[in-house]
Amino acid sequence: MMKKGLLAGALTATVLFGTCAVDVPGIISPKTAEAASQLTDGIGGRAYLNSTGAIFVTKIQLPSSIQVSNGTAYIYSGFSGGTESDIGFQYSDKYNVWKPYMKVGSKGQDQVQYLEGGSQFTNTKGFRPGSTVQLTIYKNLNGNTRATYWGTNNAGYNGRLISEISKTNVGSISKWKALATVATTGSRQSIKSNFSTSFTNITIDNKAITPVIDTQDFAKVTVSGNSVSLSVVKN
Repeated sequence: MMKKGLLAGALTATVLFGTCAVDVPGIISPKTAEAASQLTDGIGGRAYLNSTGAIFVTKIQLPSSIQVSNGTAYIYSGFSGGTESDIGFQYSDKYNVWKPYMKVGSKGQDQVQYLEGGSQFTNTKGFRPGSTVQLTIYKNLNGNTRATYWGTNNAGYNGRLISEISKTNVGSISKWKALATVATTGSRQSIKSNFSTSFTNITIDNKAITPVIDTQDFAKVTVSGNSVSLSVVKN
């Protein structure tokens, strides 16, 4: 189970700001240096996206191989601000697939409705390791938060999954995010991990957004244009 401390996206150490004429509350300066922050209930990398827009689109390259013990791997995006969300993938070691994951505010995975593709991408099925998935997140669509995944499942099926949490009524937000993490309910020191992922061609409301590196906690985060790569390695 994912602990709130890891997935709430709260900073656990001071973010270093570069020289900036004006600091806008809730927005990280584009000149932010690599922060020496630490995720409280696990390890991983995080980048923020300075946009308050409503529709997030990216292509996520799922790891072709993964080694994780004493924790659960997640790759996800979402928005931060008045309401915190975590939307993306949770790795299932049992089935060797990446399962869809969604949490908005206090509403978690148990309140997700699958409007399309549920039988192809949930239960014993999920997104195939090594495949590319296009993820679109709608912050507020008629009062609901929706995620659309286009990808390939472990049986070779290509198609769309639509997941939604109803009545979230998300208002203003401060930013978006991209993360690769390993969460644990035990000691973070016992975690072992080796996997990499990337978010490419990130747009929010059809505008290319350059990620800003925030956290590298047993992780390497690399930004190139409106794309970001994250590797989580701990022996």
